[in-house]
Amino acid sequence: MQSDKFTVNFVIVSPSRWGRTLLTAAAASPLVTFAGVTSRDDANARSIVDQFGGRIYDSYEALLNDPAVDAVLLPTPNFLHYDQTMAALQAGKHVLVEKPIANTVEQAREMQAEARARGRVLAVGMQGRRTGAAQMVKRMIDDGQLGRVCMATAMHGAPLLNGRDADSWYMDAEKAPGGPLDQLAVHYFDLLAYFFGPVKRVTGAYTRRAVPATVPDAAAAILEMTDGTIVSYSTQQVSVYVSQLILFGTQGAVHFKRFGQELLWEDVVPPAQAKADGPTVRPLEVTGAHPFTTALTEEIEDFARCILHGGTPLVGPDEGIAALKVARAVMQAWDTGQVVELD
Repeated sequence: MQSDKFTVNFVIVSPSRWGRTLLTAAAASPLVTFAGVTSRDDANARSIVDQFGGRIYDSYEALLNDPAVDAVLLPTPNFLHYDQTMAALQAGKHVLVEKPIANTVEQAREMQAEARARGRVLAVGMQGRRTGAAQMVKRMIDDGQLGRVCMATAMHGAPLLNGRDADSWYMDAEKAPGGPLDQLAVHYFDLLAYFFGPVKRVTGAYTRRAVPATVPDAAAAILEMTDGTIVSYSTQQVSVYVSQLILFGTQGAVHFKRFGQELLWEDVVPPAQAKADGPTVRPLEVTGAHPFTTALTEEIEDFARCILHGGTPLVGPDEGIAALKVARAVMQAWDTGQVVELD
């Protein structure tokens, strides 16, 4: 797909806090132009236009019917991703949809097939592998600086359910089936696949005990990656914020938080004669994209380049489906009492 356009005109749907973060990231790029917004909250729409420009569309249908609109950003609730994406693709628009790509793998595959049939770009909002820290760690793994990585452990959580009304979509298993597996874990599932290849085998557990919701409030998983690395992962959405990943190799370990927003450190495995003195710890200077600013700008620019010049997004339907399959496999493993094999 080639274009004689120099910028992509995009619109956004119902932006809240994260949507504004995406708009701020987009404003830093010359490849995209903000065309407008639609929102059920008129005050929110006016606030967006006052801050970022563009126009207000009185409905999603009006937005899709505008021939000047090239692409749609969907930082909307999980249960809307499928219907909104399909409608945009069928209207000839390109789509960047937030994670999870959809609520079911079947829906996600339909979205992928529709994008292919229409010749439209479909990208998924999982920016972890774009960060400078993630790319540094990937080089360390590939260059053998950690030796052979045998194990990784990750922890991810945030108080997403605390204080929610009982009728909030966050609390409803029909609208957010995986709870923290959908809201949080898919980010790390994608990052782990970037480091070690796809997930091969899954077991896990989840629970509903902290708040009166039908969604899981906490979950844990053991993953076997394609290269044989074993990963333990835990997540929750009812307690304090945490986001960290530690990789353990035969030559050392590396640790970073929030996809590298905070300082990394490396533990070097000491020689036998120095074991009594303990490991050697050194900080690592991180350069490159920041997970909540410049990595998002890169995500949007990658999307725009694919629209303007052709190509496949770094994180598209394949990656979105792979991460969602792991989330659903954790639940399947607990529900059936069996280890789940992924193709």
